[in-house]
Amino acid sequence: MMKFVLTLLTVTLFNVSTPANAFEIPWVPAKKDIMMMMGSYSDSSLNPENISILVWNMYKGSNETWKADYQKLIKKKDIVIAQEMYLNDNMKDTFNEHELYGYHTATSFMYLPSQTRTGVTTASYATPTSVIHQRTRVLEPVIGTPKMTLITKYELEGIDQELLVANIHSVNFVTVIQMASQLKDAAKEISKHKGPVIFAGDFNTWSPGKVSTMKKIVEEELGLTEVAFKIDNRKKVFGEIIDYIYVKGLEVIDSRSFSMEQIPGSDHTPMTANLRVSKPIMVATHP
Repeated sequence: MMKFVLTLLTVTLFNVSTPANAFEIPWVPAKKDIMMMMGSYSDSSLNPENISILVWNMYKGSNETWKADYQKLIKKKDIVIAQEMYLNDNMKDTFNEHELYGYHTATSFMYLPSQTRTGVTTASYATPTSVIHQRTRVLEPVIGTPKMTLITKYELEGIDQELLVANIHSVNFVTVIQMASQLKDAAKEISKHKGPVIFAGDFNTWSPGKVSTMKKIVEEELGLTEVAFKIDNRKKVFGEIIDYIYVKGLEVIDSRSFSMEQIPGSDHTPMTANLRVSKPIMVATHP
């Protein structure tokens, strides 16, 4: 009985309850049930001269304006890198309304009894050439749920390289060392890649120790560069920014961080960027 009470209390405090029913219980699926695909892809490659992305923790779509905000934000976006998907009927219908996108989703856990999935999703026009997921070995305390990193790769038109996109929702209520384990797992995969890289999402870097550890792994070890914003409206927790876009082998054409007043559909503010592949390796042509 005490364990059940603690679980319900933690679900409430850690904001992992469903918007519809605060008394549903999180359940971690088997590995074979983590991935799910929705929609269909409408192209085979991305334009290396302009890759437009949206990065947003969607707060499970629970705010009233989420659907309208999402539909506005994804216009002319090549890739959507989203955290806290919540695949109830509203979010499924919203995703399916955009017929040109394919969605790969990686489930952190499901809510029972409704079996509603939550986790991360990466959507795009272009069909991924590779999709892998990494589930954290470290779990959130008491409720025992993992977080996910979803890594997709895409062909770049006319270039003998692929783009790697790593979508992360970092494990939250844990130590710096435990958080670092998820970043190091992602870094192992990213370090193998020879082309341009986008590493973005909700890093949950709400302490100076977590920020410095993330920067050491992502900036110093991987050599990625943080995308900056002229007006920075990114969400802060305990005074620290928690959402980031990092890139390598890409030039930033422009970037934007929306305010909560502009986009009230989540408790996180969305980020967008237009990127260009820098110094590409062109595909050899033969007479």
